[in-house]
Amino acid sequence: MGEMKGFVREVYTSIQGEGIELGRRQTFIRFSGCNLSCNYCDTPKARKTEGPFIYQGKVYQNPVEVEFLSGMIDAAEIAITGGEPLLQIDFLEILCKTLKEKNLNIYLDTNATLPDDLSKIIDYVDTVCLDFKVPTAAGKPGLWDKHKACLEIAVKKMSFVKMVINENLLPRELETVCSIISEIDESVPLVIQPVFGCNIPDILDIQKKALDFLRDVRVIPQVHKYLNLQ
Repeated sequence: MGEMKGFVREVYTSIQGEGIELGRRQTFIRFSGCNLSCNYCDTPKARKTEGPFIYQGKVYQNPVEVEFLSGMIDAAEIAITGGEPLLQIDFLEILCKTLKEKNLNIYLDTNATLPDDLSKIIDYVDTVCLDFKVPTAAGKPGLWDKHKACLEIAVKKMSFVKMVINENLLPRELETVCSIISEIDESVPLVIQPVFGCNIPDILDIQKKALDFLRDVRVIPQVHKYLNLQ
């Protein structure tokens, strides 16, 4: 099982710059490959699987073995991100099993479009960030059914919904996100994340409207970018 190989873009240690675990020190494993190409994507190089990966300034070749990758961990918490990690579900499952054997806390960041794959690894992760794609910001048609199916799976763990927005957010988009969450569990946190550098004058009004549906709505920008961290 340890010889299972996968494709990653980079491995590094930093603080979690988004969401409800903001500020926690984590080792990030960024998977390569993505099934989407959002307008606001800040890691476009991770969309494709070809190419090497970077760790502590050194270049390593893909694909990489689980045991080799797990040996690079230097924090008690792991953030698995992408790209979209669930596209490599077999590799991800073995990696998560290996990390849990080391009693490490696993944070999964997913675009919430692959519920069948999420169900295969949900028991191994501790926190799930579900990135609901708002059409006006992502430039994609609504993926609401897939998002809802993923939240139904992830709600058994500590999970939250991240909604990246720009100044073009439509009221119906906000209502759709809130209604999906409230139908499943209105206590699931909603994190409203403005696109970095985007001025949204009515951000407090947006939060207030969301609080009509949900108990916990937070406005959190990408803090690591303001700190010039990776």
